[in-house]
Amino acid sequence: MKIVLADSHARPLTKSEVAQLLARPNILRLAYLDERGGPVVHPVWYYYSRGKFFAATDIDSAKAGALRKNSNVYFLVDESQKGGPTRGIRGRGTARVVDDPAYATRVTRRNVKRYLGSLTSKAAKTVLEMGQDSCVLEITPSYIGTWKF
Repeated sequence: MKIVLADSHARPLTKSEVAQLLARPNILRLAYLDERGGPVVHPVWYYYSRGKFFAATDIDSAKAGALRKNSNVYFLVDESQKGGPTRGIRGRGTARVVDDPAYATRVTRRNVKRYLGSLTSKAAKTVLEMGQDSCVLEITPSYIGTWKF
């Protein structure tokens, strides 16, 4: 995957900084076109592994339906830590919708642990129950643009 500088006024992130950013539970903003061709941006929980982002969504959701018809996406993950620089990544890619409830449950479990810290809280159990009615979004970037100020 190609990593480029996203903003000529910024400094690039190193590969190590990209890995650190993606290892933290920041929200991925996923942009795509809805079924009528209008732009939509959704925040999603994700994890990044082997050059792809993995998220789960309701199998019958408008998001999954739109991505089945048009897999082109744009994504953004950024953060501004207290006292630290604003930094992030963004880029284009393709989303593959995988309709496999067992796989979606595994992705959901991993993301619940990542974002909530455990699988046992009431909120965690509620989200985990949704996994069985979900599909997986596998987002493969064609490039990642980085920046830090």
